[in-house]
Amino acid sequence: MKNWLYLFSVLLLLNGCSDRKDEQQQTQIPPAQAAKTADYENRTFTFETAGLQEGCTEESKMICALNLAVKCTLNPKFSECDKNKMPRFIFMEDDSLDRPSELSYKIKKIRPLPDGTVEVITDSNCNGNWFGLCKGTVIYVMNTDGDNWKVKDLYALQEL
Repeated sequence: MKNWLYLFSVLLLLNGCSDRKDEQQQTQIPPAQAAKTADYENRTFTFETAGLQEGCTEESKMICALNLAVKCTLNPKFSECDKNKMPRFIFMEDDSLDRPSELSYKIKKIRPLPDGTVEVITDSNCNGNWFGLCKGTVIYVMNTDGDNWKVKDLYALQEL
C-alpha cells in the first residue's frame, strides 16, 4: 500500500511540473518582427499636427500602427485615420478635450500577453491633456488583424 501511495505522490508531482500549453501559451511576436521592434526601444518619436505626413517609413508594422494612432490623436481627420484600426474615442471631437498639437513618446517595454495582445509601454509627453492619455506612462494595447497590427485600446498609469 505504501508503494502505491509513493507512486501516486510522484505522479501528482510530475503532473504539476509538466508543461501545460493552454495555461502557459503566450503571444509570441515573430522573431523578425521582434528584432525590428527591439530597435525602437528607447528611441523618441515626435509628432506635430502641422507636420503630419502620410505613410510610414519605419520597418516595423507594429510601430507604424502605433504612430498612426498618435497621428490620429493629434488630428482625427487625418487622411489615413481608420476607425477600424484604433479605439473609437480617438475620433471624438469636442473643444473641452484639450487635444494636443504636439505629442512624443519613447517605448520603454513591449510585453506580449497570453490573450494574444501586446502591450507597448511608453513614456509620453504632450502639450494638451486629452483624457490624460498623452502624458506619463501610456500603454497601447495592440493585436494583429492578419498581417497588420492595430491599436485595440490605450490607457495611462497614474504616477503616485
